[in-house]
Amino acid sequence: MKISRRIAIVNLIFFIVMIAINYYAGSNVGIIANEKSALTQPAGYAFSIWILIFFLLFLWIVKGFFVRGEKISIYIDTQRLIPINFLLNGAWILAFTQQKILLSTVIILLLLLSIILIYRKIKQNVNRGLFGLVPFSIYLGWVSIASIVNVFTYFVRNDIETFLGIGELGWTVLMLIFACALAVSFTLINQDVLYTLVFIWSYIAIYVQDQEEIIKLVTLNCIIIMSVTVLYVAFSKISRSNK
Repeated sequence: MKISRRIAIVNLIFFIVMIAINYYAGSNVGIIANEKSALTQPAGYAFSIWILIFFLLFLWIVKGFFVRGEKISIYIDTQRLIPINFLLNGAWILAFTQQKILLSTVIILLLLLSIILIYRKIKQNVNRGLFGLVPFSIYLGWVSIASIVNVFTYFVRNDIETFLGIGELGWTVLMLIFACALAVSFTLINQDVLYTLVFIWSYIAIYVQDQEEIIKLVTLNCIIIMSVTVLYVAFSKISRSNK
């Protein structure tokens, strides 16, 4: 059996396991998240992005059955990280739905780390093609946001009202600004607009919630800044391709 097909089969098996866990336990995530939510909790519709992420990951895995030549190197480079990532994804669902919030926070940070490593390996591979990074740009963007929300959820569930002398409202404002700066920096450095588009999607979902005015103001300004960044990078790439 060719190595590319063997890797694709392993990836597909772990993907199916992840989807099964999400299917049977994932329906409770929204209910539990809304029980005592953090100020950074986006509106429920935002979580539908998982459908897009899973679909794109599935296409990426299926593509592995048909790659030839040097493009196989992408799947070889990530052959250990992909199964680990899918297991962490399923483990997070189980931990969160069992309301083990501290454990879920640790797991989602490990999940974030695994996606960063996958993204870097694919980014550095000159044979990745146009589609190679797409699923992981969106996946990384969403898990970056989800990690922040998970940390805030841990504080709220444990009635930790202040940290380093700053309350939840203050930390929320700071994290919204920090995450916006992270998204802008990431897009400018990596020329990857998809990552920031996910942040924009999330910030809009936070903005439409019944929030404090300061949160709405900061969120709106962040949306504008990130949108300008996306347009700048997109037009820059188009201009370079036309030269």
